[in-house]
Amino acid sequence: MTDQTSDTESSSEFVDTAADDELARLVEETVNALLKAVRSRQTYVAGNPLIEKFYSELCVKLAATWQELPDVSLEIDEGRLLWRDREVYSKPVAPDNFAFRFFKDGIRQLALLPGVEEGELAEFIELFARSRPAHDDDLLATLWHRDFKAVRIDYVDIMEDDGSEVPRPDRNAGAGDTLEDMTEIEAVLESGTVTEEAPDEFSDIALGEPDLLYLKREMEVEWARPIVHDVTLALLDQFEMRDQERRRQVVDILRELLPRLLAELDFSNVALIVNELQLLANKTGENETQELVTSLLRDMSEAMAEMVSVVDAEGLSPGTDELAALVGALQAEAIPTLVRAIPAVPNRQTRDRLAEALDRLVESNPGYVVDLLSAEDPMLAAEAARIVGRIGLHEAEPYLVELSNRPEDVTRQAAIEALAILGSSVGAEALSTALSDPGRDIRIAAVKSIVAVRPEGASALLAEIIGGSDSADRDQGEQMAFMRAYAVLAGDEAVPLLAKVLNGRRWWGGRRAPVTRACAARALGVVGSPTARSALEKAASDKAAPVKSAVRVALKSFNNDSDERLEAAVLPEDDERALVDDPLDLDIEIEDTTGKEGSS
Repeated sequence: MTDQTSDTESSSEFVDTAADDELARLVEETVNALLKAVRSRQTYVAGNPLIEKFYSELCVKLAATWQELPDVSLEIDEGRLLWRDREVYSKPVAPDNFAFRFFKDGIRQLALLPGVEEGELAEFIELFARSRPAHDDDLLATLWHRDFKAVRIDYVDIMEDDGSEVPRPDRNAGAGDTLEDMTEIEAVLESGTVTEEAPDEFSDIALGEPDLLYLKREMEVEWARPIVHDVTLALLDQFEMRDQERRRQVVDILRELLPRLLAELDFSNVALIVNELQLLANKTGENETQELVTSLLRDMSEAMAEMVSVVDAEGLSPGTDELAALVGALQAEAIPTLVRAIPAVPNRQTRDRLAEALDRLVESNPGYVVDLLSAEDPMLAAEAARIVGRIGLHEAEPYLVELSNRPEDVTRQAAIEALAILGSSVGAEALSTALSDPGRDIRIAAVKSIVAVRPEGASALLAEIIGGSDSADRDQGEQMAFMRAYAVLAGDEAVPLLAKVLNGRRWWGGRRAPVTRACAARALGVVGSPTARSALEKAASDKAAPVKSAVRVALKSFNNDSDERLEAAVLPEDDERALVDDPLDLDIEIEDTTGKEGSS
């Protein structure tokens, strides 16, 4: 009996421990989300979309936490945060250490309660971001004065805590004294007056008007000087020196500088830094230097790619050349983010330039975009397919064939269009299958692709579809696309079927719908042979206005050479008025479709 009780208690303890470990991971994720929200508020200017993004992610994490825990209560150690004695945050003690900022002011516990997202959370982040560790702002006094309801703190009197002073990071170690006497300076700042000294030998010299104008101009030049650009060049000069330790220091500085430049949309200096670092690393040929630069760019690539998503939003419009140069300098890790962000850029010129830069990046790292063809997000997979087509990535053809079988219309259409651009026989079967796809736009994309690839047996397949019983169920634009494609592929061999559609009668004596016959007439004009002309002349006096108009246009095309006829064969898929000369004939055409000759 005792053993059974012991076993039960042991099992219960194991379950509790496992559950606590899972909850600790959830709390750690929530703390990390809080840190990101705080850092974004410290790093980016107010109104930056990334601030809202990280704040929203924090609220999502808190919502998940409230389903498991009544609150998030954190014990604060010198450089750590603990939840139920489990470490959920730990960093070296430094002025910017999140835990140390509370610890140094005597705060020993921080608790977030449900409902904090409804207003107090944003204010808490704002207060924390505004407090400056470099100026020893009293965080405890700030939070105490605000008296939050859903943010609770527990503190101790740091003078009575354990009799010792709270350790502080030495920010001035090794700095030395830079000013001999700060007392006089502070007195001047407080009083606002300067004690007059005895006049020296220059006191009787007065500046004339030209001198004042000169000084004014020089001051304006100095104020207008691009300080950030000059500092950037100075850092790059330091990096170029043959001192590996100095290079590491420069890279550390750039890790702090680049996010701030991105927040201000200073893409010019960011692109300058990235490009120059790559050139200098390649110039040195040293593996350690190249690894330093690669590590920096890898760490920054995702953040830089995310900034593309806010281009042209809320009036943000950096130079297109600068932005394209920045995208071109990113590492492969940025490809998924760029594939999502670039299609959403509103400005077409900017979007096209960014797409060109992305294509160059993908050409150097094709594996990333091939992986995206299998993405669960249909829009992401479709955009990856378009990129594969643009850069001519033939090794991705098997993945495009798989993509053409997915249930989403957007992915199937993108896959079919990419296979057409690649023009390989690998996707011929997929293109042929797509001719019977449930989606109208996909069928039209497939028939255009068939013309580009010209797989074996394509004309016979098109003939079967055109002569089938369901051909009349397709709309005018689709019928035109299929018949013209058939005319291009089969040439004079297409005339018997097209002539039958134009002039033939069904077994009960009725003809096909005028729209279908008009499409056949235009397709015969594409063939352009004597037999095609003969078939058209038989229908020249047809009573149906759309047919008569289409025959007239087709006969005119016989005055053009074969190349011009083939060029005319490319009809906009949605241009239904292209079948007639007079736009008013379209109304007659629709009426005739349901008239006595329109039975199909």
